Amino acid sequence: MNSTKSEQLTAQIRQVILTDFDRIMESRESTIGKFILIAVGIEFLGACLDRQHINATARSEKRFNSAIRELFPKKYHHFTGQKSIPYLFVDFRCSVIHQFRPGKSVVLCSLEDTVRQDHLSYHADGSLIMVAEVFYKDLVSAAEELLKRIDDRANR
Repeated sequence: MNSTKSEQLTAQIRQVILTDFDRIMESRESTIGKFILIAVGIEFLGACLDRQHINATARSEKRFNSAIRELFPKKYHHFTGQKSIPYLFVDFRCSVIHQFRPGKSVVLCSLEDTVRQDHLSYHADGSLIMVAEVFYKDLVSAAEELLKRIDDRANR
């Protein structure tokens, strides 16, 4: 990654994921909107990791999964296998972005909605519970990890 590209990506991550998204996440409105932003943010981080040009097409699944595996805590990694239930790329990312709803094996909620339900725990019906604010904190940590890697590479 050249230094100009690194500076642009760093600025985008700081402005969009860490600043703009944060303002939206503080709102009590639009739980589904928060998850849409998280899904797009994860894929963007994956695009930053990808050796292909950021405008490369047909790379959504690879980018989304690589961001989860490389930047998120291990508790997420199981859900990046195509045979996992849920498979976050299809049951979360695709459903939320393209249909504005979760897949059948995922329950989306906010901290205000939950009644002692933990993020990445299972609902009585077997669905995976995802809590927007907790997921966003993990996205922030992932973005900060990527920024650290970019900075480390620039200082070599």
